Amino acid sequence: MEQKLRAALLAIQGVKIPDLPKEVLELDAVLASKFPNNQTIVSIIESNTKLSGEVMRIVNSPVMKLKVPVKSIREAVDILGSLNLKNLVLASALQNLFGSSEVVDIIDHAKDIAFCCAELSDYIQGVSRDEAYLVGLFHNAGCLLLASKDPENYPKLFHKVHANPYSGLALEVTAYGSPHNDIGILIGKKWQLPVEMLNVIMLHHREPSAISNDKIRAMNSMIQLANVVVNEVSMGAYITDESRRYMAEAQEDLMLDNNVINSVRNALIMFS
Repeated sequence: MEQKLRAALLAIQGVKIPDLPKEVLELDAVLASKFPNNQTIVSIIESNTKLSGEVMRIVNSPVMKLKVPVKSIREAVDILGSLNLKNLVLASALQNLFGSSEVVDIIDHAKDIAFCCAELSDYIQGVSRDEAYLVGLFHNAGCLLLASKDPENYPKLFHKVHANPYSGLALEVTAYGSPHNDIGILIGKKWQLPVEMLNVIMLHHREPSAISNDKIRAMNSMIQLANVVVNEVSMGAYITDESRRYMAEAQEDLMLDNNVINSVRNALIMFS
């Protein structure tokens, strides 16, 4: 693993991995206390106008499926809980940091994946919507760093890799010396993502049968299903035989029928 991370660092040499936003560090400090103060949590999020606006957008979007829209960060904390809201703060921070023109298509792709993951989480025991949204948004974080490194060429390669989810990683290794899933670990570790999510970032191009941990395998399969649905609906991509196999193995692992996949597909069409 250490050798892979060294190769990942070399692949993005010259690109700074964004620091964990100070608001997240402050939230961590509050949440680590024995009795977290909700008003302090609200104040931390509201101190960053852009961040709090993005959090409110996600909270009131179809992602969270709240029955009644919330009107303030305080309401969001009360309804979702501080730990769940922290996941949305992390998701919002990533989108704010990677908003430049060279990565806009990749971050839009990640948002659609995150939405589909949130939809699929309704059928997966032990994975909350906010957790699913966060891992969906972060799973391709390495692609954002590669696009920042090579904005002229990488976005084209991104589409080739995701059309061939098993063999496509070799294209990145040839071009940059490291695949995006290994590079994604760098930002995931720096942003202190949970170990389960780090594993999904690293393994999301692996067959489900290669993963022994039940929750990691389920989240992994969720990511794989979402990728093929998004490639088909949002990108209008031709679905290759390799993508069909990727989807079929994930669908079998999660034991989901075609009606569920169609409902997620239709939800994404409405969301987009």
